[in-house]
Amino acid sequence: MYTKFFVLFCCISLILFSSASTEAQVPTSTKIVFESWRDGNGEIYIMNADGSKQENLTRHGARDGAPVWSPTGKHIAFHSDRDGTRDIYIMNPDGRNVRKVLRNLSYREYPTWSPDGKKLAYTRSEDWSICIADIQKRTEESVVFTNIVGGFSDWSPDGSEIVFIFVKPSDYRIHIINLKTLEQTELPLPPNIPPPWVEGRFFYFPAWSPDGDTIAFSWRLKGIHLMNRDGNGVKKIVEGARPAWSPQGDQLLYDADKHIFRLDMNSGNKTLLSRDGFGADWFDPATLPVQPQPELVTTVWGTLKRR
Repeated sequence: MYTKFFVLFCCISLILFSSASTEAQVPTSTKIVFESWRDGNGEIYIMNADGSKQENLTRHGARDGAPVWSPTGKHIAFHSDRDGTRDIYIMNPDGRNVRKVLRNLSYREYPTWSPDGKKLAYTRSEDWSICIADIQKRTEESVVFTNIVGGFSDWSPDGSEIVFIFVKPSDYRIHIINLKTLEQTELPLPPNIPPPWVEGRFFYFPAWSPDGDTIAFSWRLKGIHLMNRDGNGVKKIVEGARPAWSPQGDQLLYDADKHIFRLDMNSGNKTLLSRDGFGADWFDPATLPVQPQPELVTTVWGTLKRR
């Protein structure tokens, strides 16, 4: 009897330990994820908001890149060729529990989370389209064609639209698609733009501000610019590429010469965070809603016995 009880106890303990070891722990302070080739191949790193305590999360021989935080801070999505073809994966903030989002292998890259954390949009390069994957159902839907080398999608804060790059011959345009009606809007070109045959009409990595009013984007050879949601009011803010807004919208991460900088949007001050990295994204637990969400509640409460 004692032996059976001991074996049962060990099995239950093993199950509980296994579940605890894979349970994602939300960071308690601001964290930034980014890509770096400092170890000879693409790896995903994490660091504090001031650039300290940089740690390799993936430690894999594959080329891992384009990391993005889930809205809850519970997961990091990224693309990787670890199974032979670049595809979308998810892992815990400590680098554990890496898993592929969809069952079939396809060339997918540059993921972006839906505001509710239930879906991912990304570029499927096999047919150059923006697709949306339902993470729980593990299903995929193609929503819009981008043309060759287009994509670089970003979800609007209210979840109703996606901004992306559409490529015309010798011309890049910033488009917005309404996910309910599937209607597209082509934003106007910035003023004084050179003709198509002059290098410099290339736009990349549009990024929606947290309030949804502004879009930052990379303009090749011309730096990072801001524009209103309707495409007007274009202005340059800094030399660099790959903008990423802070959750509060008052700061911007960007790349410059394979270095990661933080720009204070009010003062214009720049801070070097990493000398070997790019494609950064950040999470701040202070921006999480005060009221607990079901996916954030990990405590299992017992019921008190009443006499």
